[in-house]
Amino acid sequence: MKSIKLVLLLVAGLYLSGCTSTPIVELNNEPIPTNSAHSIEQAIIQGCKAKGWTPIVASSNTIDAYITVRSHKAHVQITYDDKFYNINYVSSTNLDYDNGKIHRNYNKWIYKLSASIQQQLGTRAHGY
Repeated sequence: MKSIKLVLLLVAGLYLSGCTSTPIVELNNEPIPTNSAHSIEQAIIQGCKAKGWTPIVASSNTIDAYITVRSHKAHVQITYDDKFYNINYVSSTNLDYDNGKIHRNYNKWIYKLSASIQQQLGTRAHGY
């Protein structure tokens, strides 16, 4: 009986450790400093490239960014004005997106992307 409980606890632990989905992060109203030395568009493009993202200018004040890590892919849309930028999820492959939840690595990528953009804008990076 004791060994059955032990096996059930082990199986439950393995199951729970395999759950990697977390609520998806959407970064909205991230501040752009008024004293930024770079153009905002160029800072975002350089911030994307520095973290391995491929940025494509989609339209005025909108950049689509793509990343591929092994078999995992993500597509975000970065919108901005002269005061703020936003990073929003568009789509993904092999990141287990389901009903507002996604693999936890996606959120890490987004925080690192935002920190890189902040660095390019000349501000102190967030503590992501």
